[in-house]
Amino acid sequence: MRTVLKGMRAVFDGYILRKGVDVAVEFGKIVEINEDLKGDEYVILEDKVLYPAFVDAHTHLIYAGNRVFELEMRLSGASYLEILKRGGGILSTVEATVKASDDELIDATLRRIRVLQSKGVGVVEIKTGYGISYEQEVRLLRLIHEVAVKADVVVVPTLLFHVPPRDMDVEEYLKEFFERYDEYADLIKFVDVFADEGAYGPKETEMILSFYRGKGVPCRLHADEFSPFASHLAAKYGCVSADHLIHTTEEGVKALAEAGVMATLCPITGFFLREGFAPYGMMKEHGLRVALSSDHNPGTAPFLNPFLTVLLAVFGYGMLPNEAFSAHTAAAADSLLLKNLGRIEPGARALMFAMDYTPNELVYWGKVDAPVQPVRF
Repeated sequence: MRTVLKGMRAVFDGYILRKGVDVAVEFGKIVEINEDLKGDEYVILEDKVLYPAFVDAHTHLIYAGNRVFELEMRLSGASYLEILKRGGGILSTVEATVKASDDELIDATLRRIRVLQSKGVGVVEIKTGYGISYEQEVRLLRLIHEVAVKADVVVVPTLLFHVPPRDMDVEEYLKEFFERYDEYADLIKFVDVFADEGAYGPKETEMILSFYRGKGVPCRLHADEFSPFASHLAAKYGCVSADHLIHTTEEGVKALAEAGVMATLCPITGFFLREGFAPYGMMKEHGLRVALSSDHNPGTAPFLNPFLTVLLAVFGYGMLPNEAFSAHTAAAADSLLLKNLGRIEPGARALMFAMDYTPNELVYWGKVDAPVQPVRF
């Protein structure tokens, strides 16, 4: 069955707007983009703009509870690390998540995914990190797989070393993951480390990256979010992506670009924390490829809206609207090693949405509540 999408005023192919073209789909894949295509059936998207589905390549979607109680602390001047040291932050979410039942965590995660999907998201990476024990982290991996079966989006599971346990030597903690790797190897697509002050230091980060790189597992890194030391480790160990980079340096940016590491930026987090925005202009100058993602989590990025991510990237980083949409689609897919998603081109999976606005129009009018029409096969 050949289905042809017609009538669009433009198609955003993952990089640029194309006008006057149709899109042909067969067996769930895009097979042709051209003028006046013929098909067995037609879908008329009159005057719509067709986009590839958003790819959210950095999320912490599986957790219980919320951290509304931290908001006034933060607005009164308490830093993220100060809140963490008081037993708040990640640790309070860990407590709530460990106490929650499997069904409660699955249902909560699916609800969040449905909100993202209603905004045009078709791919979500989901990290563990709110267990902070071997048993609880592997439990979260298994629950992410259950979510993947039930969700109507592509789910990419990541094992995140978030913060070290308080009641156990960190090297002993890591040793258990290393020695029992075969028990959960089939459950992970990526490994990630929160490498920063108050989380994992350089020594422990290198231990983790060295082990999983040796196992052939692609690695990501929370890098230079609060203190600038981890970008060099991402470059040294050939990580697929270094994420956040709010406080990175020009030396760090150069190292990442030279090593072919992508940068995944999360503008909602810098905005919510009032930490500022990563130096996108410097990254662009040095040829560092940039993806965008939400960093959805209950403490520092509780929003579920890719259009808001795009808007903040434009006005916070100075991205052009087309650049921001490309970073949240094609580049984000590439950061997850999903080369057949995040773009509209022959061979790509037909995972798309249509709406009334071009990138420039959406940003100009601030249409973060724009309704979307799913287009999927």
